[in-house]
Amino acid sequence: MSSFLKKYFTLITILFIVFLAVSAWKLPSIAPVIGIAFLCFTLGIAISSTVAKHRAAYREGRLTRFAFARNVCLDVFGILLAMVLAALLARYVAELVAKQIDGALLRFTAGMLIGILIGVGVGILVRQTWARFVKTSPN
Repeated sequence: MSSFLKKYFTLITILFIVFLAVSAWKLPSIAPVIGIAFLCFTLGIAISSTVAKHRAAYREGRLTRFAFARNVCLDVFGILLAMVLAALLARYVAELVAKQIDGALLRFTAGMLIGILIGVGVGILVRQTWARFVKTSPN
């Protein structure tokens, strides 16, 4: 299963996003359910990759059981924190930027671009901050 996801992750993600966009257009009542499913799917992949990253160090003996559990919990908390901060900040700033634009398509494009840029920025900030707390060796 893991090799399948590694091989086709980009294709699965793009198809899921297209499916979400088409369903939001054709069946707006089902779009939130699909959005939540997409969010749970990506969070599950993030958690499994976090566990796999620290499992190698644990099996080699570089981490104790407590350090392994701490690192996984801190990484998962960091992922959740980044998602929440990015969503809140990107929504607020994109709304501020989009209010000043007249065209609907241009407003949509600007909002998406600002949201993506802020999401990436928050992700980088959380990764750099969280790297101070999570180490792969007990030293």
